[in-house]
Amino acid sequence: MHYAVIDLGSNSIRLSVYECDGKQIHTAFTDKALAGLAGYVSDDALDVEGNKKACHILNSFKDIAAKFAEPENISVFASASLRNVSNGNEAVDMITRETSLSPVILSGEEEASLGYVGVSNYLDCNDGIMIDIGGASTELVLFKNGRIENLTSLPIGCLNLYVKYVSEILPKKNERKRIKAKIEKHFSTVDWAQGETQPLMVGIGGTLRSALALSRTLFDLPEDGNEILPDHIATASKLLAKNKEKIYLKVYRTVPERLMTISTGLAILRCALKVFGCETISVSHFGVREGYLVDRVLNTGEKYVISHRFEDC
Repeated sequence: MHYAVIDLGSNSIRLSVYECDGKQIHTAFTDKALAGLAGYVSDDALDVEGNKKACHILNSFKDIAAKFAEPENISVFASASLRNVSNGNEAVDMITRETSLSPVILSGEEEASLGYVGVSNYLDCNDGIMIDIGGASTELVLFKNGRIENLTSLPIGCLNLYVKYVSEILPKKNERKRIKAKIEKHFSTVDWAQGETQPLMVGIGGTLRSALALSRTLFDLPEDGNEILPDHIATASKLLAKNKEKIYLKVYRTVPERLMTISTGLAILRCALKVFGCETISVSHFGVREGYLVDRVLNTGEKYVISHRFEDC
């Protein structure tokens, strides 16, 4: 049986179609559209143009999903895109009218938890910190002995930081300082993170996959590997700060859709690495969408085996 899950995010909207056979889950199809909904927020509300854009993309994805799955097996959830705006419920009403899809708005804690569910059905790791840097929020999960011990969601992401602090295409020196201060301020509010050293960081989401792809390009890492080091992130950030044409040409060739937001995304990642003292970053190909499928759609309480899919950023 096929199931489709659509992730209505602040930076991108993503569709994943899964073929489920017993305890085996295989990704049959994926697609994404860069919506940049965080850029359509004014006075804490998503404007009409942003809503129209979301509806247009969702209708397109609904048509694609219908080629695989029955209508009742097509699910949509929204993260910070609708959670962090004052008119999220009104946006859901409009989307429902225009697309016949009814997005479920996840709380930050739910998003973090579902991200870990997706990871735990793919990677075999017992202790560490999981991070998901989205367009308008960053989720953190501390897990020990294969169970969640603490989690939180911070209202900072690669796109909303860019929109708020960057005046041109690339952040200037003073803008980078303001971005860093904002990130550090939010991380300082995470009480359970203070003094928690975690050698392993597990990264999920587009920002982490982009960081992996860029690291492969800059540091000649193996194409089939999924690990990067804090030094890779630090060096990449320093190169980006120089605003040299050569480095941004590499970014454009590797992850073109991340050209403007890669600097802010890496700034969040660097802060997290410092706070938790991580030594290695393992990037998971699976995350919130797979967690939503397992926990909210299938909801059997069983452990599933999720097969590897082609990489996307």
